[in-house]
Amino acid sequence: MSLSKLDVAKRYSKALYEILESDNNVDAARDDLNAIKDVLLADPELEVALSGVSLDNSQKESLLNPLIDAVSSQYVKNLITMLFEYHRINDLGAVIDEFNNLYNEKHGIVKAEAITAIPLSDTERDNLATAFGKRINAKQVELSTKTNPDIIGGVILRSSDVVFDGSIRTKIEQVKRLLLK
Repeated sequence: MSLSKLDVAKRYSKALYEILESDNNVDAARDDLNAIKDVLLADPELEVALSGVSLDNSQKESLLNPLIDAVSSQYVKNLITMLFEYHRINDLGAVIDEFNNLYNEKHGIVKAEAITAIPLSDTERDNLATAFGKRINAKQVELSTKTNPDIIGGVILRSSDVVFDGSIRTKIEQVKRLLLK
C-alpha cells in the first residue's frame, strides 16, 4: 500500500520539524525550505523533470545539486537527498507546505483572506488583521486581501475552514429570507 502525497508530506515534515526543534534550527531551515519552494514555483518544470522518466539519475542529480548546495541546513539537504533517493522528490513542495503549516500552528500564526468591495489601505488591513487575531486568539494573522464589488460593502474573512461573512450582500439576503417567510 502506497501513501498519499499528503500522508508523505505530513510524516516527513513532522520528522524534520521535530529534529530541527530539538537542534534549535527551525527558523533557518524554514528560510531554506521557503527559498526552495520559491524556486519550485518559479520553475514548475523542475519538479516534473526531477520526478519524470525522461532524464537519467545523473542528469537529475545535476539539476538537483545546485538546489542542495544553496541550502545551509544539513537537515534540509538530507531531506532533499532522501526524497530523491526514495523517488519522492515530487512530494517536496507538499512537504514544505506541511512544514509551514506545522510551523504556523506551533507559533500561533493564522493565514486569512479578506474580501472587500473596495481595496483596503495598509492601515485598514493591519487593523483588520489585529482585530481578527484577537477574536480567534492568534499571535499573528497573515492577511491577504481581495476585492469583489458584488459584496456591496463590509468584509468576508476566510481562514482555513472558517468563514466570517459580514458583507452587506449577505445581510440583504438574510433580510430577504426573513421577509419571504
